[in-house]
Amino acid sequence: MDQSAFQIFATIVTSIVVEAMPFLLLGSLLGAVVSVYVGESTLEKLANRSLPVQLLLGCLAGLVLPTCECGVVPVVRRLLSKGVPPGVAIPFMLAAPVVNPISIASTYVAFQGDIRIVVLRVCFVLVPAMVLGWALSEVNGRELLRPTLAMAPGCACGCGHDDHHGHDHDEAAPSQGAKLLLVLRHTAHDFLDMGRLLVLGACAAGLFKVFLPQELLASVVGNTPLAIAAMMLVAVLVSVCSEADAFVAASLTMFPRSALLAFLALGPMLDLKLLPAYLTVFKRRAALAIAVIPACIIYGLALALSMVWGGISACV
Repeated sequence: MDQSAFQIFATIVTSIVVEAMPFLLLGSLLGAVVSVYVGESTLEKLANRSLPVQLLLGCLAGLVLPTCECGVVPVVRRLLSKGVPPGVAIPFMLAAPVVNPISIASTYVAFQGDIRIVVLRVCFVLVPAMVLGWALSEVNGRELLRPTLAMAPGCACGCGHDDHHGHDHDEAAPSQGAKLLLVLRHTAHDFLDMGRLLVLGACAAGLFKVFLPQELLASVVGNTPLAIAAMMLVAVLVSVCSEADAFVAASLTMFPRSALLAFLALGPMLDLKLLPAYLTVFKRRAALAIAVIPACIIYGLALALSMVWGGISACV
C-alpha cells in the first residue's frame, strides 16, 4: 500500500469511527439506563401485549428513541436480557436506525425532497423487521443471546448474575447515587465492547473502498438484478452510518433507484460493523437469521419494485 492509498484508508477509517462513536455512546448509555432503571412491571406490560402491538411498538420506537445501527445492538442486548420479548426488541433493532427523525430528514434532504424515496426506504425496512420479529416472537429473548460474561453486567450488584433473578444477598434497593454509578459502568462496558468491533469494521470497510475496482461496479449498472445485488454488497462492505448513507446513495446516479433503495435498507441492518456484533451478542443461528432473512426480503422487494416501476428511474 503506497502512501496515498494509506492516507485514503486512514481518512476513511477515521471518518467512519468519528461519525459512529457518538451514536454508539448514546446507544450504550440508553442500554445502561434500561438495565438499571426499567422496572419489571413495565417489561411485563410489553410482554403481555398482543404480537401485532409488539411488532408495531418495536418498529416505531425509533421515532421517540432515535439511535444509529452502531448503538442499537447494546440497547437490544440489554432489553432482551431484561425480558423484553423479541417481538419488540428485534423490530426495534432493525427498524430504529432508519425509522427515526434524523434518518428520515437526511434521506429527504439527500434526495432533494423526493418523499417517495423516503416512504419506500421506510417500507423496505419495516417489512423485514416485522417478519423477523414475528418469526422470533415465540422464542424467549434470553435464549437468543450468548451466555457469556458480556451479559453479566445486567446484575445491579456486579456479582455476575442476571438481575432478573433478584438480589437475595442484598435486599436493600440501591441508592440513586449507586444507580448512577451503575449506569456509567454499564455504559463504559458496552461502549468499549462494541467500540472494538466498530474499529475492526471500519478498517475492513477502508480496505474495501481503497481497492474496489470501479470498473466492476460499472459493468453491472445496466443489469438491474445484478445492480441490486451489487449495491447490497456495497452497503455491507462500506458500512456508512444510517444518518449519512442517503447522501452516498444520492451521489450514485448511474444506478437504478431500486438498487439504491436496497442499499439504503440493508446497510443499517447488515454491514461490517454489525455482523461481528451480531455474532458476539446473539447465538449463531439467531445471528445468521438476523443477517440473512432481511437481506433476502430486501432483495425481493427491490427486484419487485424494479419490475413494476423500472426501478422508478424514470420518475426521478
